[in-house]
Amino acid sequence: MRQYVSMFALLLFAGDAVAQEPVVPLLQLRPGDLIRLEVPDVAELSAEFTVADDGTVLLPLIGSLMVTGRPFTEVSRDILKSYSRELIETPVRVTPVLRIAVLGEVRQPGLVPADPTYTLADVLAAAGGLTPDGDAGRITLLRDGESTRFSLNDGSVLLGRRMMSGDQVLVARRSWIGRNMNVLVGAAASAVAAAVTSLILR
Repeated sequence: MRQYVSMFALLLFAGDAVAQEPVVPLLQLRPGDLIRLEVPDVAELSAEFTVADDGTVLLPLIGSLMVTGRPFTEVSRDILKSYSRELIETPVRVTPVLRIAVLGEVRQPGLVPADPTYTLADVLAAAGGLTPDGDAGRITLLRDGESTRFSLNDGSVLLGRRMMSGDQVLVARRSWIGRNMNVLVGAAASAVAAAVTSLILR
């Protein structure tokens, strides 16, 4: 009996491991992303600064800093260290802001600013959600040349996946039949009703 219980527990653990999302690599910024600085009581420093095409960001007081190709934990550490020398005992908060392209059948397609806590579900919500023609069963995540399809209808674990710089989300358009199903059903019901009425009146 103990052997069967152990096997059952092992199967449960294996199934749970399969369902878990793969470990997300360390966050790295790309050109076009932003770095948000928040410095209490210093309004001119509290702003968002864009990562340039050459991978650098120009920050007040400390100048240009290379940020691409490096883990953001390392970038953040360097920024905080530099500001600690300029702003003694003044707390500084550094947050990466990613620009995620959300395209297709969403109400507000385009680039969505997202911090690293944003999930796929959050990004779709920030884009206004799906249009009436959006296909909830055909949503694709493009990441580093690979595409993954998921559905809003099946509670996919992918909905909780954290976003990475360069991600693109594409919401497909429903088929013509899917978009006109109510009309087709209504027309069919009307035809059936007309045929039944015709038979009754004979």
